[in-house]
Amino acid sequence: MKYQSSNTSSIYEIDFGSEKKYLCPECSGSRKKQKLKDCQYYSDTDRAYCFHCNTTFFRYQPHEEKQYVTPEWKNITELTDKAVKYMNGRMISQATLNKMKIYSDNIYMTQLQKQTEVMCFPYFINGKLVNIKYRGGNKSFQLHSGAKLVWYNYDALLNFDEIIIVEGEIDALSFIENGFDNVISVPNGANKKLEFLDDTISLFEGKKVYLAVDNDTKGIELRDELIRRLGAENCMMVNFKQHKDANEYFCNENGFEFKYLIKNALPVVIEGNITVDRLIPEIEDLFKNGVQRGATINIPEIDEYCSWETKRLAIFTGRPGSGKSEFVDFITCKLNLLYGWKIAYFTPENYPLKFHYAKIYEKLIGKRFNSKDSSQMDFDMALEYIEDNFFYILPDKDITIDKVLTNAKSYVKSRGIKVLVIDPYNRLEHQVEKNMTETQYISHFLDKLTMFAKINDLLVILVAHPVKLEGGAVPTLYNISGSANFYNKTDYGISVHRVFDDKNIMTDNVEIYWQKIKFKHLGKQGISGLVYNQVNGRFEPDTEQQRRWDNSNWLVQEVVSADLWEMKEDVPF
Repeated sequence: MKYQSSNTSSIYEIDFGSEKKYLCPECSGSRKKQKLKDCQYYSDTDRAYCFHCNTTFFRYQPHEEKQYVTPEWKNITELTDKAVKYMNGRMISQATLNKMKIYSDNIYMTQLQKQTEVMCFPYFINGKLVNIKYRGGNKSFQLHSGAKLVWYNYDALLNFDEIIIVEGEIDALSFIENGFDNVISVPNGANKKLEFLDDTISLFEGKKVYLAVDNDTKGIELRDELIRRLGAENCMMVNFKQHKDANEYFCNENGFEFKYLIKNALPVVIEGNITVDRLIPEIEDLFKNGVQRGATINIPEIDEYCSWETKRLAIFTGRPGSGKSEFVDFITCKLNLLYGWKIAYFTPENYPLKFHYAKIYEKLIGKRFNSKDSSQMDFDMALEYIEDNFFYILPDKDITIDKVLTNAKSYVKSRGIKVLVIDPYNRLEHQVEKNMTETQYISHFLDKLTMFAKINDLLVILVAHPVKLEGGAVPTLYNISGSANFYNKTDYGISVHRVFDDKNIMTDNVEIYWQKIKFKHLGKQGISGLVYNQVNGRFEPDTEQQRRWDNSNWLVQEVVSADLWEMKEDVPF
């Protein structure tokens, strides 16, 4: 049978028979007394425990793969006259519609709450139907409930070395109409859920990618995320001039001009000079919409002082036991739930990592992590969610910052993380070069984090301990041992401070000191008074109305089904 180590998560083939004690597969090979049987098996719980390395071995039960619904292929080949007329108005010929097996049907549309005529866009993998998008009237469309989310025209990924990515099926049809069969589309518009990219990231290895997404705010965000995930060196940007997307360009500039879109695509600037023409979409967006606040977490006592943005460095400090790591976890959980920001942790102080998993579980589910207070349904729901959104970095030997960032980069590409937490600074192996002072090293270290955040579009969070303080003084970033650069070079500077009672004992009242918010649009200096919820590790407003603790299940409250998306244009289909 296979058993998994609680210490390293390694999986071992172990045959526990009638004996009570065994050689520990985790530590026996590295000990001087290799023949000592310190691992005891307990048949009543089907677990074993090593009294030398404190490792528990439990039955390995791999998480079952998610099961998807496969739509029924109706083999309908006809489109209604209304659908054909609409598509012809978009300059999409019936030959292209037939080629892509698009057809008309009548189904129940959830947004409209009625049966209605729709156009059906089938999604295939290796010629096998896996999903269908239904497009109806009044700006309604939906994917087949429970089906796998994949690229539209997925098989192009398997057959071409150059790939064009667009933001909708009609944009894809516009390229196909002009002879570009190597086009794929995101299935759900410029949406934050990109699991279809996670599943196919390896298929982009060695390919040149042309980004032909919409020329609007959401399209720019999607474009930048694809560049971040696929690598700037592999991407080319398609310019639709003043037009919103591929189909609008096709309808207004005609097919003769359309064929030059790919030929005239520009490479993504990696370094060096940047001309204004590369910045036009961002400049127009800033002109029309102004400077926007960062991401807020729906807690007024926090949002008043701080909003969160990627490409930034945040440094948290606080006395030992003040709850700074708990507060970081609280913030990251909220950003993940509200905005889909996935998180990678380098957190050796939470080792073994099962204990940190339990903390994340409690913040999300709102209950204590045990079988008495939580149900099996709670456990299963959290397991699937955490598995998809929270990741760990813990190198076996090399725990330098370069190794941590290398691992984080792999998570950027494979999982699309948006937050990197390094907790704490002093658990890294710091390699100070000869003739470099500590201040110079810290300056170089923080510059490295800042550049990594900008290049990879991440919020990088660094937790750093202060020097020992006398009395009940609130630590600042200047109190972090080594250099004033901890304050000078960060975008956010936050101190977490637990209030002491008259007996000099820490209470559950917590003050968050927003000591530095570098940019005005992100917030301001101030103090948030919060209370720590001992049940689930959440931080709640310290008001007289409080004390009615929020022990609700956030996964039920915050996570919204991704089956439905609003259409981009006001059209009959």
